[in-house]
Amino acid sequence: MQANFPASAAILLRRQAQVFAAAGNGRLPDSHLEAFEINLAQIGYAISTQLRARLSTGTAAQLGALQQHILATLQTAVGGQRRHQPLFRRFPEDVPDNTFDLWCRKVLSHFMQAEDQACLHCGQIHTTHVLNPCRHVVCSACFDGSNYSACPVCERQVDPGSPFFLPAPARATAPQVVATPLKLLTLGESLEASAQALFVSFCERKQALSPVDKDDFQALIRERGAAILDWVPSAIPVRENVALLFGSLLQHLAPDHVMAAAAPYFNSATDILRLLAAYSGADPALQGQTIFLERDTATLRTIAKYQAFFTTGSYWLQRPTMPVAHQVKRFKLAKLGRPLRRALLAYLESLSAESRTEDMQRHRSYWVWLGEFLHPHEYQKRYPGVAQSFAIVRKKAPDGTPAPRFRSYYARLEQSTQQKDASGMLRLLSQRPGELARRFDHALRVASGDAGAEEQLLTTFARLVERFATPVLLTLAALLPTRGAPAAARVYWPKGKAAMGVFGPDQRPALAPATIGRALAQVEGELLRRFAQKEHYRDFIIDQTLDAVMAPFNERTASRSAIQLPRGSAIDLDLEFPKTLRLFLHWCEPQRGGRTTDLDLSVAFYDEAWTYMGVCSYYQLKLTGKDGDLIASSAGDLRSARHPDGATEFVDIECGQARQEGIRYAVAVVNNYGGMPFEELEHAFAGLMLRDDKHGAHFDPRTVQLKFDLQGENGIFLPLVLDLEQQRLHWLDVYSKGEFEFNNAESSHAAITAICPALMAYFASGVRPSMYELALLHAAARGQRVRLRGDEDCVVTRLAGESNADFLARLRAGDGAAAVTGEGSAAPVFAALLKGDLALPPGSPAYVLQPGETAATMAASDLIS
Repeated sequence: MQANFPASAAILLRRQAQVFAAAGNGRLPDSHLEAFEINLAQIGYAISTQLRARLSTGTAAQLGALQQHILATLQTAVGGQRRHQPLFRRFPEDVPDNTFDLWCRKVLSHFMQAEDQACLHCGQIHTTHVLNPCRHVVCSACFDGSNYSACPVCERQVDPGSPFFLPAPARATAPQVVATPLKLLTLGESLEASAQALFVSFCERKQALSPVDKDDFQALIRERGAAILDWVPSAIPVRENVALLFGSLLQHLAPDHVMAAAAPYFNSATDILRLLAAYSGADPALQGQTIFLERDTATLRTIAKYQAFFTTGSYWLQRPTMPVAHQVKRFKLAKLGRPLRRALLAYLESLSAESRTEDMQRHRSYWVWLGEFLHPHEYQKRYPGVAQSFAIVRKKAPDGTPAPRFRSYYARLEQSTQQKDASGMLRLLSQRPGELARRFDHALRVASGDAGAEEQLLTTFARLVERFATPVLLTLAALLPTRGAPAAARVYWPKGKAAMGVFGPDQRPALAPATIGRALAQVEGELLRRFAQKEHYRDFIIDQTLDAVMAPFNERTASRSAIQLPRGSAIDLDLEFPKTLRLFLHWCEPQRGGRTTDLDLSVAFYDEAWTYMGVCSYYQLKLTGKDGDLIASSAGDLRSARHPDGATEFVDIECGQARQEGIRYAVAVVNNYGGMPFEELEHAFAGLMLRDDKHGAHFDPRTVQLKFDLQGENGIFLPLVLDLEQQRLHWLDVYSKGEFEFNNAESSHAAITAICPALMAYFASGVRPSMYELALLHAAARGQRVRLRGDEDCVVTRLAGESNADFLARLRAGDGAAAVTGEGSAAPVFAALLKGDLALPPGSPAYVLQPGETAATMAASDLIS
């Protein structure tokens, strides 16, 4: 077995549950392997028979090193590698019943309790302690030092060596009342072959990588270096992925070597801009960044859009300055040596003048700024076209002469749209098939009422459909069937680092059924044609429960998570007694350059009509029902997260009791109360556990159902909604802008009641494609027999001479025979499963949302490639 564990081994362990171990010559005692298996079971994993046999041929030292690697990797995936100690160490016991009374005692202690003075509350002497560095004086008779982990007054972390803090009873990880199914680790065949297959799958993606995929992609590039070029496929569809690949290589290799390899993948000026962003460690999506600058409050009070912050009694009236967000279109540029600068200018010169200038105009702010580093006019004689394009972008030449007038493609397209010029719009759209696909709905509305223009549009659409991107085709396949009537709400997903769904009334006129049917036939026909070109399998196995799991979209804003649950998906949870649902939040301030940051975990509760029913938060530690029965409790509010241990908050929800009180929805809210933005913290993540025994260790990795990182600069994160009646989790993964500071569930109430029901209805409407529908398209194009797993399994077999479209129609209708128990195939099958609770033949490709006996060999986005 190998002694070192490269990044690729950790990535494949985390993503595909594969362990790579070379055969040895030893023979380990069973006791060593049993101890290894016990340690794995503590975090919810088991090993396959093949892997056990392979491990038995190694040495004790090799097994120990492998165990350390596996535990570290898998614990990190769910957050188990961090220290999780809440404010109340005996949580869920000994949480104060009266939050207001506790607040009063804290305020009095803060302002009036002096050192060497009798306690203000109990009158005892010699019971007070001064905590450092906050210098608050606390009484050990009034505040239980064996329960608190931080200062009881300011709730910030202090020196734990104070005599105020007493040992708390140890909390062991208790056995689960109901055994949690273990996830299976299997023996990998070839680390290099598996790493290459994963790298190629990233390159072949048809949409931007998610943050997790982006991290893994770059890790593989760093590990292999220049040798990664041997793995690069002939085409990389997504421009950001091209930039990530060659920008990462540019950091370590000679510019001439990298640019020569990259040239076949570049075709625009924006590719160069993205390359420089990736080379500089910035985001090649070119979405800019938000920075906060302190502005004088006296000035801001005179500006209309800020006046809401200065109402009577506002905190900001007492502050001389206020942080104001500014969008900046630039990044910290890495060093540009002369050879690299000349190579970049030479490539720009090779582009056609119109396309180069058009592209530079699209990102004008970036190029105006970048010109300060490229110095194009120093090379005007060698690269005259580039110099002219920069003059147009800057709107003047270096000598101040006005630049030539340039009218962009998008300006002409916008003019045609505003003038309702259907033929002019179509003429421009047909020049760029991607724009036609994205604006097809709008183009149909412009052509509405003109039979000739509509016919011309549909004919052009059919002619160019082969050139449309697969993600756009999938979007159209789901959208078009819903366009026969106005939607309840129209939702937009603007670009950004974090997802912020913007919605409003749907004012679009409905499309004619004949138009919808004709376009839909073209879209589905093209998808089936593309998927039919992939490897075929006789048998497909598809879980019908994937109909509530969305196909991924807008992946660049997806939260990093242990389970890659696409935004808008819904999954069932077992919330019956004795299960307790425990939400957790952990964050840590940077070791250097940071400031005290207070994040808060809250749960807001609503009835079926979204009427507010109560909250469990730092300002209400317990929520109880009419008869005093506990609905939810908080482990307390930590107001700092010092490096390296950070801080953790928990909220327990007694789901059965909540339902009895008429509560249907529980909304998890993570608020940035004050301090640093999410993305500037050392790390910050949240998630949920389903606990049988809530009195054991506060954090049990075996019970983690979902863990996700916090990102972006926004103040309010709405990750999920729990439907307690249907026992279903709705993953929203959206951010809402809060105030600059002091966000909590109460101030987020308007955002919650507007965003949550609207997005749940939006995703339930079918306007977005599901993983079930995507899997059916693959099965219809590539399979002969399809087993649909559900309440009653059925098998649909392709008829002799049946077309892919007809087979798809029968799959959607479930037109098959009842499945026979034990019926299966020894040959590889293609599986799309919600849970990996099914053993598959060796070599079977599988999409698995929740790994178990079977782990995923592909991601959801791979089905769109």
